[in-house]
Amino acid sequence: MNAFMKKNWFNVAVIVILLAMIGSFGYKLWFSDAAAAGKGTQLEKIKAAPDFELQDLSGAKVTKADAAGKAGLYYFFYSSCPDVCQPTSFLLSQVQEELKKQNLFGSKALIHSITVDPTVDTAQKLTQFSAQFNTDPSGWKFLRGEEKQTAELAEKFGVMVVKDKGAATFTHSNVILLVDKHGDLRTYYNASDVNLTAKTIVKDMQTLIKEK
Repeated sequence: MNAFMKKNWFNVAVIVILLAMIGSFGYKLWFSDAAAAGKGTQLEKIKAAPDFELQDLSGAKVTKADAAGKAGLYYFFYSSCPDVCQPTSFLLSQVQEELKKQNLFGSKALIHSITVDPTVDTAQKLTQFSAQFNTDPSGWKFLRGEEKQTAELAEKFGVMVVKDKGAATFTHSNVILLVDKHGDLRTYYNASDVNLTAKTIVKDMQTLIKEK
């Protein structure tokens, strides 16, 4: 057993983390399924979103306080992600366009994409990545920090991020987080849910914007 653990400790650790996160996210991912079934997304307060201090693509400091008074979406990703990050970023681009139609983008609602791989995702790299989705920096911020700092922030949000051993990839929860204008986390969207639409997300953001 000791020999097995020495040889496979990393794989075992990942499995344990995944099982723990599945238990944690099971009830959260129900929200998007309920919305798809016409039951409506549940928007009760989950917890206060964590404070943070990151940099945008211009190098300017961005904090949680900068989003005060606005509904915000947060997505942890990395540009070289081989599967879910690009389609989820495309979904967020659709959210951006819906918010613009409602005259809410930037003034009442924000989108934050936070890289978990800042070593590779330089400001130049993220500028190239964001250009693929016609992102508007007036309301959609691509943010960077130290890798350890970003991983800790993801954990505080309740998002799993594990760097894959011996590879330039990360295992991470593919969720979009919705934070209200008071800085409280209100729901998690399963971004891999084929029934999740930009209109559903924008409708929820509108609900939060109208709250006192």
